[in-house]
Amino acid sequence: MFTETAGAPIASSGSVEEVSLSIVIPTRGRPALLQKCLASVFSAELPESSEVLVVCNGSDPATEDYLHALSESEPRLHLMQMAEASPAEARNAAMTRVRGDIVYFLDDDVTIEPDLFARTLDTFAQQPAVDVIGGPNLTPPGSTLFERCAGAVLASRFGSGRVADRYRSRGAIRATDDRSLILCNLAIRRCAIAERRPVFLSEMVCNEENLLLGLLALENRKMIHDPALVVYHIRRRSLAGFAQQIFKYGRGRWQNTLTLPASLSASYLIPPLFLLYLISLPFLSFPGHTAPLALYLSILGIFSLHETIQIRDLRALPRFLVLFPTCHLAYAVGLFFQCALSMLPASEVKASSEAEPG
Repeated sequence: MFTETAGAPIASSGSVEEVSLSIVIPTRGRPALLQKCLASVFSAELPESSEVLVVCNGSDPATEDYLHALSESEPRLHLMQMAEASPAEARNAAMTRVRGDIVYFLDDDVTIEPDLFARTLDTFAQQPAVDVIGGPNLTPPGSTLFERCAGAVLASRFGSGRVADRYRSRGAIRATDDRSLILCNLAIRRCAIAERRPVFLSEMVCNEENLLLGLLALENRKMIHDPALVVYHIRRRSLAGFAQQIFKYGRGRWQNTLTLPASLSASYLIPPLFLLYLISLPFLSFPGHTAPLALYLSILGIFSLHETIQIRDLRALPRFLVLFPTCHLAYAVGLFFQCALSMLPASEVKASSEAEPG
């Protein structure tokens, strides 16, 4: 399924005081973004015993040439090549190769703070009972106004509800569950997941880490959210791209629910219930039937104005008035879409997935 080009082997101490680190970065067709990501990784406080494993998910000559050239000057870099598959399968392939005590998962379109790895390893060393540590992904400095607005919607309780802490750096280091953790900035003790096959369910369209973390929670594995563990993740540059992103989140939530029903929270049902209400609104005639819509529009106005003040640009206001409802409705549509898809025969689901744009 894959071939690999390895650099120098790492020394794995296996001790609590001096844990070794494997960084896993799947990539496909984004060499410019990957270059920025790796530049920040190798500029960070990265122990010499670390390995950085980049998984080329499918044929990608430009990326492969860049990585081969970089590996000549950076022996900690390892390259794994595999036939095109899902991101979950790419990470599963990486798990057969990594040797570090701690596996740190990053996306190829993030850049990191210099102390990301040092702080993570220090926390693991000080808290040996902790198996998972993660932090937020923030909107990069210098982003466009639309990207900043999209990031603010994700970081807002009104926009993202229970998972807003994935997108904002607030509070103190604390115990958590999958609500505050995200795969583009996630470190896990390898011993906690080494025996899992697969580690990530490849059928998931996204959010595969939520399922894994939910299963780890059932094993009473301890997890920590550290708001100081910051990565910067590029945001969608258009309304269509933002809607597609949230649509996939809705799909992933339904898949997660089917596989692990206990992971479903009542708050996840608010957007789909609101969508059903909007669809039924023309057919309702009882007194006060428009009150929920009026309440929603009032809250929308308040949060849009609040976020506009935070950004300090009046041009943001109309963007928020569109982005917040897009976030809610795209999520609901994605959840309903995946619900309907799950009722189809497996052959029809496969055909539908193959026809769907990437």
